[in-house]
Amino acid sequence: MKRGDILTKILETLENGIMGQIDFIDAMLASGYGASMNKLDYEYVKRHETYENKKLELKNLKEKKLRLQKFLYKLKQDGLIKEVGKNDKKLAISQKGKVKLKELKNKISRDEYKSEVQDESIIISFDIPEHLRKKRGWLRDVIKNLGFKMVHQSVWISKIKIPRQLIVDLERIGILEYVEIFEISKTGSLNKIGEK
Repeated sequence: MKRGDILTKILETLENGIMGQIDFIDAMLASGYGASMNKLDYEYVKRHETYENKKLELKNLKEKKLRLQKFLYKLKQDGLIKEVGKNDKKLAISQKGKVKLKELKNKISRDEYKSEVQDESIIISFDIPEHLRKKRGWLRDVIKNLGFKMVHQSVWISKIKIPRQLIVDLERIGILEYVEIFEISKTGSLNKIGEK
């Protein structure tokens, strides 16, 4: 292709609209110097769509990066992570972060217990100290999710069998000693669970 033909092709292409220099060069090289206007337009549109998709991906990536940076900043402010190293500033978990991680690993979901209906009514009563109020709130959520009805803030009743795992977890998190569980038998007597 002669120099004049290349110039003509370039001017014809640009006559149809403004095109970024890099997009133009890419389209021209991909379609070849002797390509028709349709081929050149096709290559440009294909690259432009790819470029727009990459722009959108880059924008999404930047937004995710910003959210992550904000989250890391909050973790640093809360003292859960820290920067180490003078130049490369690597991140490491702090002692407070290790404690929090241990709590999270030991946390028991209030939704993990399966409820099973039985004939006898069960009464759960508890008097958990104020300094353990989070655990007290957790217990209320668990027994509510099991289907117990509140008689008083610390007295609940239902015909739902107490899952064995709940008793184990109450002991593990250190509040079993503050919880009383009774079963009302068919004869009308009140029996403490575990003493039958």
